[in-house]
Amino acid sequence: MTTKLAGQRAKFSRARATYYTASDESARERAIRHMSEVLQDAPRNGFTEDEVTQGEEPPIEARRIIGEFAQSDVVAEESEIVSEFVDCSAIRRIGQGEQSVYVYGYRCAPDRLKVGSATGDPISRIAAQISTGTPDRPVAHLVIATHDCRALERVLHGVLRIRGKQVPGAGSEWFVSTVQEIETIYQTVGA
Repeated sequence: MTTKLAGQRAKFSRARATYYTASDESARERAIRHMSEVLQDAPRNGFTEDEVTQGEEPPIEARRIIGEFAQSDVVAEESEIVSEFVDCSAIRRIGQGEQSVYVYGYRCAPDRLKVGSATGDPISRIAAQISTGTPDRPVAHLVIATHDCRALERVLHGVLRIRGKQVPGAGSEWFVSTVQEIETIYQTVGA
């Protein structure tokens, strides 16, 4: 039993680490699936969630997959996360579609912006990226609704890279830019 618990802990920890460090969406989605499997299997294996996670909170996406929360609980939890972890006081929403590209940054580094994509709620996606290494409370600046978030994200990243705006060593989604520049690129490509 102890060996099984150690294995489940290791699988959960690896998947959680991958989720928070992976630069591509497919790796994050695989990590979410792995965490969900471990959380689903915990009671069947005679373990509690806390025993498996060792107190580390799984991302909301993992909980959604296993259906642990009723829809009203998910909405309530996301509202708590938003108000506690993500500043949405000046967010601008444009575009149409069920997916989105989001732009956020930190007050302590106002010229650095992350441009990412989400097939679900973008604010939950931002909140899920918060870790103990986060320098400040993230500020959500812009959400662009779209029908193909991956394609729009690639276009925005590509234009910003061509302009020499990518932050070296900060991952593929961080740029020295402004919200206005990103919105202008979006409007220019006719999305």
